[in-house]
This record gives sequence, C-alpha cells and structure tokens, in this order.
Amino acid sequence: MTPVAALRLVAITLLSVAGLLASGPLAAAAPAPGQAAPAAAGPLRLELAEMAPRVVTATGPRELTITGTLTNTGDVPVGDLVVRVQRSNPIDTEGALRDALDGSAQTDAVTPQFTPLPGELAPGAQLPVRLTVPLRGAPETSLAIAETGVHELLVNVNGAPQGGLRARLAAVRMLLPVLSLPPDPATPDQVPEATTGGATPFAMIVPVTDAPRRLTTVPGEPTLLADDELAASLAPEGRLGGMVGALARNAPAESRVRAATCLAIDPELVETAALMRDPRGYQVRGPDGVPVPGTGAAAASRWLDQLASVARGGCVIALPYADADLVALTRAGMGELATTAILDGRHVLQDVLQTAVVPDVTWPVEGAVDDATLALTANADGRSLLLSADAVDSGNEPRDSGVHPIAGGQRPQFTVLTDPLLTRAAGSPDAPGEDLGPLRGASAPSTSPTGTSGPLATQDLIGALTFRTQQPVEATARGGPLVLAPPHRWDAGGAATEALLGAVDQLLDVGRIVPRSLDAVLAAGPPTGTEALPVAYPLQIGERELPAPVLETVRGTAADIDDLASAAVPDSGVGVSPEELFTPLRHSLVRATSAAWRTRPDAAAAAAAEPAQRVDELRGTVRVLEPPGPYSLGTSDAPVLITVANGLPVTVEVQVEILPSSGLRVAPIEPQQVPPLGRRQVRVSAEVTRSGQFSVQAAVRTPDGELLGPPSRLRVRSTAYGTITVWLTASAGILLVVLAGRRVVRRIRGEPARRAADPPPPEHPEPQAPPGPPHRTGSNRTGDPFPDPLAATDRLPQVHRRRDGPPGPPRVPSP
Repeated sequence: MTPVAALRLVAITLLSVAGLLASGPLAAAAPAPGQAAPAAAGPLRLELAEMAPRVVTATGPRELTITGTLTNTGDVPVGDLVVRVQRSNPIDTEGALRDALDGSAQTDAVTPQFTPLPGELAPGAQLPVRLTVPLRGAPETSLAIAETGVHELLVNVNGAPQGGLRARLAAVRMLLPVLSLPPDPATPDQVPEATTGGATPFAMIVPVTDAPRRLTTVPGEPTLLADDELAASLAPEGRLGGMVGALARNAPAESRVRAATCLAIDPELVETAALMRDPRGYQVRGPDGVPVPGTGAAAASRWLDQLASVARGGCVIALPYADADLVALTRAGMGELATTAILDGRHVLQDVLQTAVVPDVTWPVEGAVDDATLALTANADGRSLLLSADAVDSGNEPRDSGVHPIAGGQRPQFTVLTDPLLTRAAGSPDAPGEDLGPLRGASAPSTSPTGTSGPLATQDLIGALTFRTQQPVEATARGGPLVLAPPHRWDAGGAATEALLGAVDQLLDVGRIVPRSLDAVLAAGPPTGTEALPVAYPLQIGERELPAPVLETVRGTAADIDDLASAAVPDSGVGVSPEELFTPLRHSLVRATSAAWRTRPDAAAAAAAEPAQRVDELRGTVRVLEPPGPYSLGTSDAPVLITVANGLPVTVEVQVEILPSSGLRVAPIEPQQVPPLGRRQVRVSAEVTRSGQFSVQAAVRTPDGELLGPPSRLRVRSTAYGTITVWLTASAGILLVVLAGRRVVRRIRGEPARRAADPPPPEHPEPQAPPGPPHRTGSNRTGDPFPDPLAATDRLPQVHRRRDGPPGPPRVPSP
C-alpha cells in the first residue's frame, strides 16, 4: 500500500470513529483538535433567516435567538434530529480570524446540550428551526460568554439518516462580536466594563452593482434586456431595492454613518434603470427569443429616485462602465476600450444621477492593477486609485490601510489602501473540500451566509470590523483611514446592509471608530514624506481574469465597429449622429468584458458573442439588393442600375463594386452616399463581353476596404453582340470576301483557254427561216412545220447531279 493510500485509509477510519462517537446525545460534531475541516456534504441544508442580537452589548438582549429552516436534500428520511449553538474562545490574532472565515477554526470551547427537533424529516421536506440560548450562564445550558471580543458560533444539526449512523448533517458558522457583556444571572448586580478600543478613522465603500443584462440595440430600437430579473432586484423587497432602502433609512444625509460611507456605483446599472423607466417602455427576450414587454418600469423609477436622493450631498465614486475588467482589457491590447470604460463611466453616472462624482479616482476589480493598467488609468485622468493592501509591495511590513504615492508610475499617482481582511470577510466563502461521497458517519462541512443575499450575509463582516477596531490605533500611525471595501460583486440585500450600517452606528457610539470622508482623503492625497509603494498584481487574481478566447472575440468585434464607423458621414443633416450609433455599440463591448463574468467562462463567452452577432447583422444591412429578375442588355455598352440599401440610422459613404466576371466589364464606380434607413440607385457603365444569360456579383465595402453585407448575385441577359462575337463576324466576312475574290480571279484567268477550245464558226451559215411568228428555239409549241432539229434532244433522258451527292437517276421527260 502506498503512503498516500495509507493516509487516506486512516482519515476514513477516523471519520467513521467520529460518527460512532456522535451517537450520544451530548456528542459534539466539531472536528478534533488539529484535524482538517470535514469534507463530506450532509443530506440536510440549514438556512438561517434571523439572529438577534447581531452585536452583543450590556444593554441588549440577554439571550441569543436564531431562526431558520432545515431542508432534507437527500433521498432518505432523517430522524433523531437535534440542534445546538456552540462557540469558540475569543479570537485574538488575525490568523485565527482568517481560519474562522475559512471554516477551519475550532468552535468547541463551549458546547451546550442539544435541543431535540420534533419528528422525522422526509426527503424534500422542510422543518422550521427556532433556537434560544442564554448568552451567559453555565456552559451546559448557555454560551457562557465571559469576555468581550469576537467569537465564532456554530449552529450544529445532528441526526441519523435511515440506515446510517448519527452524525453532524448540517452546520452554519458565523462571527459574533461582543462589545460589552450583559449581566450574569449568577451576579446580576455586577456591571461589567465595556472595551471601547480606539477611535480609528474609518471609511466604508458600498458597491451598488449588478451583472449587465442589456442587449445590443441601436437608436430607434426599444431597450432590450436578456431577462427581467433586474425588475425584481430593483423592487423594495429585492436585493438592490432593499440595499438602497437601508441606506436611506440608516445613512441619511448629514448623519455620521453617511459621512463614513461612499457609494461606488456601476454607471451601466443606473443607465439601464433609466432606460427601463422610459415612457416608451422596454422589452425582455422571451424563452423563445421573441421580445416581450418588461414589467419593471415603476420599480426602476422608484429605485433610481431613491438612489439619487441617497447619493446627493455625499461621497460617490464611479466604477468603470459595466465594472469592466481593466487589467484583462489592457493585457489583450484593448487599452482604448478600457479608457472608454473609465471616462464614459464617470460622465454617465453624473448625467443620470445629477450629482457630483469624485473625480480622477479609479477602483479596479479586486483592488489590483498591473503596471500597464496603472499607466492607462493615469492617461484616463486617474490621479488616485483604491487598491487592496495586498496589491502593493510593502516589503516586510504588513499593512491594512494608508495613503501612499505609487512608485514607478509614468505620472504622479497615489493610492488609498483598503483592508484585505475586511474584504475577505465580506466576500464569498471558500468552497468545501473534497467530497468523500456517501460515507455514513462523516460530519458535514459548515457553511457561511457570507457572500449570499440572505439577511446574515454581513455577519462575518461585522465581526471582522469589530476585531479590527479592538486595539487603539492612531490615525498618524496608519497614514489614512481604515477602509472597508467589499468585493464589487457584493450580493448583500436590504436586511444584511441594514445590519452592517447598524453595527457601524454602534461602533461610532462606543467610540471605536470615527467617520473619515473618503472623498476628503482622496482630495488631500498622501501626507508629505509618505513612503512610495509599487503595485504588485497577485497571481491568484490574474487566474480569475476573463478567458483569452472571450477577449479575442471582443477585439474582433471592436475592429468591425471601427471599420463600420469609418463609413459613417458626420453632420449629414439626416438620421442620428455617428456618436449616437457607435457609442452604444462600444458600450456593449464593455458589458461583454464585465468583471461579473470572472470565473464564469460560459457566461463570458455568451456575453461576448451577443454584440458580435449584432454587429454582423448591422453590417449586413448595407448591401446591394438583388433584383427580382435579370438585367436585359440590348447593346454592348448598356448601363446597369444597382440599388444599394442602408439599414443603419446614419448616412454612410461606401464603395460599390462588381466583382470581376467573364461576361461583363464595368468602369470604376465613385464612392456613394446612402441615406439612413434608405436606398440609392447607382448607374454603372458596363460593357458586355458575351451574349446569353450569366451572373455577376456586386458588393459594398467600407472606405477601409472591408466587406459590409454579403455579395449579391445579379443575373444578366445579353442580346447584344459582344466584342468576341463582333470580331468573329468580321473575320468571317473578310474571309468570305477573300474566297469570293479568289474565285473571280480564277475564272478570269481560265476564260482564254476555254475560248481556244471552242470549234470555229461555219463558213456558210445556215439559211434563215422566213419571217413568221416569234417562237423559242427548240420549241414545237407553235406548230412550226420545220421544227428545230435540236428540239428532239429535250426529250432524251438526261442525267442530273445533286450538288452535294452522287448522280441521281435519269430524268425522263413528260410525254
């Protein structure tokens, strides 16, 4: 047996033993000290809906109450169900906090008794769960919290599947911050002191983003979305609607929480919402591909008005348009498109919300850039960047905040660092480890609500923020505020956002943090003498960039759009301007490179294919129309009338050409201007080089020489003599004249010889007959008594010869 196989057998044996030990009513299902987190997925799913309190204080509730739903996702009934809440010791190091976020920390410091759940849970059935446990007291009946700090909780469900051993079948982990201790039931008169920490300067970014859903359209067409899920999200009970509603209630203008909050908004999202509430309405692509009317106009209007009200008067940052993956675009050689995403994003957001946007700042996805993208942001009026502290080279000194100049840049730039630990606490949890299959007795891994849209999605973030503010930290020591920056793709909804804002307000109340406006920090720049730091693009972030084939598709589509734009006539006076047509097309390419498609290759490929197909369709609308019948040409140099159609809403100047053919030659055709959504007839001077019916192909090209629509087949019927036919006829005529002349010459030369061979005339001519009535010589029709002696020869049989055959039979005269 190999060492690897032996270790695997030992691991399976240990898990089986753990399952046997779990059969007791008080057995804890947490991993043993030093053992890795369990790997097998359980047959039950526990979804928590509420937890109170979210932050423990002396004046708050004395009991922890948790409610949720337990669902049997397996294929066998589960009985003997019990549940409890257990906790860890207070977390005292950053490494221990990261272990807790990863699900590898120990949560068995206090393990109260299990509480039975009623009945057996059939496959697919659900069971409501409500558990209340005292915060202080004996460890057998409570969480026995005796210290302030941050603890990790584990809601642990044990049960016995039919035919299996009892084990942990579902578990949810999360952090519980304790700012101050509630009274102990054993000593109710004793008032514990609260730990206040230090007044840490604090700023928080709230990303308002969504995956792009708009499809490519041109002016004159209704707004088209891939689905109508955005309508549900913008509703008050939806994710985006709930988030903005929570900001309006918990971070109103002039409040301390609003002073510490900066909104980072995707301009494409607000532009889409503005188009959805347009009086002309919008459409959604139906299941069969046929557009149907959208239903979110009212929700979009309400959400957009509320967002503008929340944004007005506070810090607002524009993300790149559609939250484009700037580094991926730069690496793929599409820096111009990345610059468009940055600059157009600021203009779009300011125009739609009608509020000031912090200028000259860029927040790239995952807070990281490489050197090439850093130079690109500088050229896009980027004086400052928001970067993760993990995305700069700080040497041996770990950092979680600060304002520093950026070393090595082409222009002076600086960065405000964001705390990577807080970003991790707000992001999606790591996936479970290896699945050991249907091994009975193996404990199910714990899950976390972090990264979901559930109400407890921000609980780990609240705990991590409390941990960061436990120790007194001077502002001058950091060089800048502690910046909480969730991932751009943050799925927190209304309840989760409200809980986070409430926790921030509590930390402000107890003096743990003080608000520091991020726009003021960006305006001030780095303090004099601050160390310059170079950027460092982490490899793990680069692995999540958009796939190369997707970027190749986008690059090809961008070239097609630029080529089509070269044919547009500016200031034509009719139709729309070229900017009105081509800016939405280029924005559709930016949507195809959104960071929302990272780690989703199929979605990324579909997002890139949609504008590529649409641009091909638009190019195909500029073409030569095929006539219903053939062209009839009666002369060798007859003109040909060709109709060129333009399906674009702009005037285009194109080059019309008839491809080389053996039957038709055409003179060069001057560039033609075709009106928007119209047609133009082009008179082409042509020369027929053959007669009969044949086909030629006509095409339309841009000024750069690229083909627009597909070539059209034109049928030609010629009744005129072509050049070859005329030449052959003339040659035949000349030959005929030569042959006739030759025959005449031969006959002239042969006349003297023939005359010499004839016999001489007689010396005495025969006597003339007396005058009488005229008659034909040799004829007996007059009854002449002296018939012509030669007339009898007319009655003799004669042999005649066919002109083109052998001699025929003798011809016998009629009697």
